[in-house]
Amino acid sequence: MPTGWALPEEEFDRRDAVITKAEVRALALARLAPGPGLLVWDVGAGSGSVAVECARLGAAVIAVERDALRCERVRANAVRHGADVRIVPGEAPEALSRLPDPDAVFVGGGGTAVIEAVAARRPARIVVALAAVERAGPAHAALSAAGYAADGVLVQAARLAPLPGDVHRLAATNPVFLLWATAVTTQPAGPADAGFHGSSPGAPP
Repeated sequence: MPTGWALPEEEFDRRDAVITKAEVRALALARLAPGPGLLVWDVGAGSGSVAVECARLGAAVIAVERDALRCERVRANAVRHGADVRIVPGEAPEALSRLPDPDAVFVGGGGTAVIEAVAARRPARIVVALAAVERAGPAHAALSAAGYAADGVLVQAARLAPLPGDVHRLAATNPVFLLWATAVTTQPAGPADAGFHGSSPGAPP
């Protein structure tokens, strides 16, 4: 097991690629709950930071990325951290059709069409990162319509940045909406339920 997670962005090669900031990644990992025996998709992988961290925590990971240069970044970052990440070049949702069913999915881009395609595969957990405020509502609605219990938060961090004179200021990072959803299952009525609606033993007719 790794000694830590939510690695600093400097731990990844992110040239020509976006990266999920450490503060957002920490919460995303908590909601994805990756571990041995689980399969995680990272859709719109970018630099592959989420994919690499999930693999470091023992999960089997598939990173889907449409840009060829970014695929190479994901590969380089996986090698750098000794992480086993399978890279699938292609654009979602089309690229998802040939993949094995996941246990958890991180969606880093693609819009509601990707969210709907992911939800159709019925993973136990879905996490979606969004930079644009206009996309948060439709994404939440898509998760709910697919039969998931959805929740979310706006992650907005301010990091210490040095100033002359051995003092510091707070430097804000870009805010990110993070939505997470868990599959809702309906339990069949058991004996206790049947007894509640019917006559209890020994009760008068």
